[in-house]
Amino acid sequence: MNSFLIIFQIFISVLIVALVFLQASGDSESRTNIMTSVNFEKRGWEKVMYYFTIGSIFVFLLSSIVQTLI
Repeated sequence: MNSFLIIFQIFISVLIVALVFLQASGDSESRTNIMTSVNFEKRGWEKVMYYFTIGSIFVFLLSSIVQTLI
């Protein structure tokens, strides 16, 4: 069981890294400027990847807690 959790955590960690790198980072100048009145909202595929990344992090956290309890 312990080796399965280790392999699962490696897979999830690689998935999290890939998801973070795949997220859009365009228009970084206008997003960091607090004086702009343009509202940026995640839509479509960007929103799906954002929520999938958060879910993957949550699964990784839970698997880490389970591994420490076993």
